[in-house]
Amino acid sequence: MSSDGLSSRLCTLNVLMAVFDGRKPLDESLDKFARKYNLSDQDKSFVHALCGFVLRYKDALQNQIDAHAHKTPPSAVNIILLIGVAQIKLMNSVPDHAAVDTCVDLCKKVKCDAQKGMVNAVLRNIIRGGEVDLKPLLPRWVVDTWVKDYGEDIARQIEKASLEEAKIGVSNKKGHWSILPSLRKQGSDDRDPRLRGESNITLSPDEWVQDYSSAKPVSLLGNIQGKSVLDLCAAPGGKTMQLAAKGAKVTAVDVSAKRLQRLNDNLDRTGLADQVEVICADLLKWTPDRTYDIVLLDAPCSATGTIRRHPDLPYIRTAKDIKTLVSLQQKLLNRAKGWVDQDGVFVYCSCSLQKAEGEEQAAAFLDQNPDMHRIHQDIRLMPQDGDRDGFFIARFAWR
Repeated sequence: MSSDGLSSRLCTLNVLMAVFDGRKPLDESLDKFARKYNLSDQDKSFVHALCGFVLRYKDALQNQIDAHAHKTPPSAVNIILLIGVAQIKLMNSVPDHAAVDTCVDLCKKVKCDAQKGMVNAVLRNIIRGGEVDLKPLLPRWVVDTWVKDYGEDIARQIEKASLEEAKIGVSNKKGHWSILPSLRKQGSDDRDPRLRGESNITLSPDEWVQDYSSAKPVSLLGNIQGKSVLDLCAAPGGKTMQLAAKGAKVTAVDVSAKRLQRLNDNLDRTGLADQVEVICADLLKWTPDRTYDIVLLDAPCSATGTIRRHPDLPYIRTAKDIKTLVSLQQKLLNRAKGWVDQDGVFVYCSCSLQKAEGEEQAAAFLDQNPDMHRIHQDIRLMPQDGDRDGFFIARFAWR
């Protein structure tokens, strides 16, 4: 195995440890460790694909390990085994012997020399076991919440759709949305570099990456030429650019300076920066000095509707996190309503499939704020209904 090959597996190991043990986001961890190991774009793409296989098939891979390991290995060694089994059973581009040898080398790198023999034996026994039918599954906690909200049949449909890797959607200044064509060859595990994220996609100045569901709230607003819009929790900025492209005067607010940098870069690239005021602020502390024709709150949420693109989410979130997020959403809703003009529109949306962060949240808001009412019907977008994220949209106005 070349040093580059070992570096990519070391990066994979560190990323998965960050996800499983540290509850850190996959993309954030991948960027960090890809820089540490000086990976090429191709190697980074391989790491992303390998992490995706491990995350989507974790239960099935773990069952293979448990069937051949006499005792539960330490966390780092278990992740090494997951990496090995994923390459052996799911990735045709990696020879079995190379997968085994690399995993043994990984044990040396993380000072688990005593486990080398066990790792070697378990992986070779799995190879000798022949073909097995591995099925991707989500952690039970997230599926259970969908069963509660939608029933068993629909929950299973959501799970199946959420385990399919998402294509990349693109919006443009004319208001059109399309799926970016994939150049991936059938049977290959090396993905088109454009599918690794916006930074590796060649876009025209009229385009930006955005999922169909994320584009929906702005597309519902109709003609907003010249209107003032407050875009809350705006980063990474797909809706901000939609609003600006439709001629609105936009104020975009987000608490993350790092995510706002991406928004600013895209505004500069698309030539829309002059139409947008960008503010880095905590919405629980910040207050605007005016009201707006439209206030759009894309609230912080569990983001379970985006598991297609973020298979790490079920491992870095818990059911308890949803309760915390629901409380935060309530606070933001009750603050933001005061920033809506008397004849304005208040849009609440979230990329969660949990009804507690969607339908139930909207109903609770109206119960607590009888001076507002729902306009139009709430919209629930489901991943099994097309290549789209799960999403919820509600619209309110003053009575």
